[in-house]
Amino acid sequence: MAPMRIEIREKPHDLYAALVLSTLLVAIIILDEVLGFGSQVLRVVLGLPFILFIPGYMLISALYPERKRYFDREGRPITREEWERIVEEGESEEGGGDEIPGGKGLDDLERVALSLGLSIAITPLIGLVLNYTYDWDPEHLGIRLFPILISIYAFIVITGIAAILRRRRVPKEDRYGIVIDISIPDDYSTTDKLLTAGIVIMMLASVTLLVYIIVVPREGEAFTEFYILGPTGMAEKYPRNMLLEEEKYVIIGIGNHEHRRMNYTIVLTISPEARNNTVTGMDHVTLSRTNQPSMEISVGDRETLELPCNFSVLETGSYKLRFLLFRGEKEYRDLHIWIKVFSPGRFSNSTYGLETFITGWDGDPSGLPDSVGSNETVGVGVGVRNPTDTDRDVQVRIRTGDGGTVRRIDPAEGPFELEEGVTLVLELHVNATSSVDVMPIGLVLPDGSWTVSFLFDDGTEEQTVSFSIDVGG
Repeated sequence: MAPMRIEIREKPHDLYAALVLSTLLVAIIILDEVLGFGSQVLRVVLGLPFILFIPGYMLISALYPERKRYFDREGRPITREEWERIVEEGESEEGGGDEIPGGKGLDDLERVALSLGLSIAITPLIGLVLNYTYDWDPEHLGIRLFPILISIYAFIVITGIAAILRRRRVPKEDRYGIVIDISIPDDYSTTDKLLTAGIVIMMLASVTLLVYIIVVPREGEAFTEFYILGPTGMAEKYPRNMLLEEEKYVIIGIGNHEHRRMNYTIVLTISPEARNNTVTGMDHVTLSRTNQPSMEISVGDRETLELPCNFSVLETGSYKLRFLLFRGEKEYRDLHIWIKVFSPGRFSNSTYGLETFITGWDGDPSGLPDSVGSNETVGVGVGVRNPTDTDRDVQVRIRTGDGGTVRRIDPAEGPFELEEGVTLVLELHVNATSSVDVMPIGLVLPDGSWTVSFLFDDGTEEQTVSFSIDVGG
């Protein structure tokens, strides 16, 4: 069978191809990252040789522009076949004969092996150098996609140009070139030829399957991220206490990993009896026991949206504020935070963030009674929330007028009679980023209409909250 031989030696087409493929990869990544228009498949197909083969191949080509040459014992150039025959003859001679010189330069297998090895060494070294550039510009330099991409590309271009120039200076007959020699010996039987063809087909199929597995990876688990962030954009400092109709701010996040575009519905609710009120955004929404905002939203595959949400509550009370995510009619995700909603005058916030409030005995802001019978105990919950990084000692003074006689109390020993001209003093210690929620105190007031004041003093600022009540009416 006549051999099929393809030889590329006159021009360095292999180096041109490596430069073109590297440039194409850089363009695809820029289009994908900057404009959102690119191919993930091509990024994988071109990215693997870009990192694991081309840098080393360019360096080896610059260092060794010649093909591998062979010489006889007298130093005269010979073909590879002649050199192999001399080697066989030398090994068959008794005593080994004279020393047989080896070839000079690199053959194809050696070039491939060294290209892989050097590429694996070059890429980490470039990353190590880039690591020291982080302090110059933390937002753009360091080990990031574009610095790594441009640095490796620059290395490929520089060594590639050097390789092209050096190869052109080598005589044509001595240049390294790509030689593809496909032939089946004439003495092969039909069975041998069929087996050889089968092996080649199996090898090509194996390579094709490997490329397919790399390029088209198996889809991972399908899921949706659903989360809430506080006002700072972090998972902290969520609203806890608020006044009636006061707006509080959170961020609602949705990340779609369902492998397709998804349509969701977001619902905020404080009561299972509430009905949907369709809105187009969560910028300014209100909630009550009968009303819950509902918003439909579409999220693309691998897209994450973060929606600003300013909400207010129209009824006082202690609530489990639920953030629900629906797919169609089915509830898919459920998050919640606990909030207390106070009437004006029953909640105060200092200039540095200390929150003070009063509630009903059970901690419900709507649980304070408007009236009680004679000698009936009024249950009041006293609360302090300290979001600062400093422990606070807070003195609470409870009175119905200007006060006169001071009595220090322990809530466990109540109830306490609170008459006009008497001030009850309660000492609280509130740890940093913690709260006292809620300290129950029982009060017994004389008959009449009273305004009970609670003055919170931490030595830096005083805050007063109060409630009115009729006794024995």
